[in-house]
Amino acid sequence: MEVKVNKIDKNTSAIEKNKKRILKIKSDVKTNEALIFQSRSMIEENRLLILSNYTAAFLGNRQLAKNNTEEIFENRDLILSKKESGNDVEKNFINGQRNKATIDHLRHNSDINSGVLEISKEMSKINMKLISINRKIMSLNQTIVSFNRDQIEVNKHLLDGDLDSSKATPENNSKLIKDNEKKMDELEKNVKKNLETMYDLIATSKDYSNSVIESKKMIFALRSSIVKNRETIQINKSKALVNS
Repeated sequence: MEVKVNKIDKNTSAIEKNKKRILKIKSDVKTNEALIFQSRSMIEENRLLILSNYTAAFLGNRQLAKNNTEEIFENRDLILSKKESGNDVEKNFINGQRNKATIDHLRHNSDINSGVLEISKEMSKINMKLISINRKIMSLNQTIVSFNRDQIEVNKHLLDGDLDSSKATPENNSKLIKDNEKKMDELEKNVKKNLETMYDLIATSKDYSNSVIESKKMIFALRSSIVKNRETIQINKSKALVNS
């Protein structure tokens, strides 16, 4: 009887100790969750900034610069078309220059098309990666749903009285305590691993944020250059029209 009492006391002490340990693990898990939300927020902010930069660079600056290119060669053709030729040699020279300008323009456009195709191929790969990520999210959501369904069944069995504490023994309680402690060992390792990963991810996200902001500054600087070029193009067009 004394041995049994000692075993009960030992189990009681272990359970109380485990309660404190569980509280610490719970606190660490909540910390992980908070860091995850912080990280997700930073990742989403970076993603939106990146998409904003993409739109500004590809649909904004690229189109503005491309329009400048078209007007530059319109000006070139206007300038050359107004050149007077004194003989067939001079005429052929001017017409040859016009052809050269057209070829240069087309070659440039073709090279740009090749570059855009390469970017499109990369974006297609990114889209496939995003599809894969979405599937992982769906799988993770299904894991939560399945876990919830199983726990609902546990609660149902408890309500039905399937857990009969009158059948408990110190030996079974001791085994349950050991099983719980083993699970806590694994849980603590995973919580620690998640915490280390999360700090690394947040640090990386901060670096990305700085990089994205720097890219935005570069995009605006290039846009200023594009606008300045356009002003020069318009001046040249005015001169060409005046001299015609």
